[in-house]
Amino acid sequence: MTKLIVEDRIDRPVKDVFNTIVSPEGLSSFFTSEASAAMIPGTTVTWRFGHADATFDVRIGEIETDRLISWSWPGGDVTIELAAEEEATRLTITEQPMGDGVEGAARAVGQTQGWTYFVCDLRAYLEHGIRHFGLSDAIRATVVA
Repeated sequence: MTKLIVEDRIDRPVKDVFNTIVSPEGLSSFFTSEASAAMIPGTTVTWRFGHADATFDVRIGEIETDRLISWSWPGGDVTIELAAEEEATRLTITEQPMGDGVEGAARAVGQTQGWTYFVCDLRAYLEHGIRHFGLSDAIRATVVA
């Protein structure tokens, strides 16, 4: 199964990163326009993305405080692993499946853009207090075979 892995480091403690991602207030400060509820294992929450005029039902999977966040949403399964690095946090985001061939490559390119926005916006919010600095409905990436 083809999967996409995006890694980065946020210069904030794991507790801050974890709480920002799992709480509706935190998530809607950098990623979604709106999150209907906190991420609790086994629940379904609704996320709205105003910049893309999209709404998704998200099934929350395993959550381990300050270590692991997982969910399923249209098109795949996402896992975010968090690891402390002194006063910083290492994030490893995995999404799968990506699919095969050109279609899989195109999906991976699009999801790479999305997860790069996620990490950059999370960093801007937690390190500098900037909310939603990079969301755009105009950016495009295309895979041509």
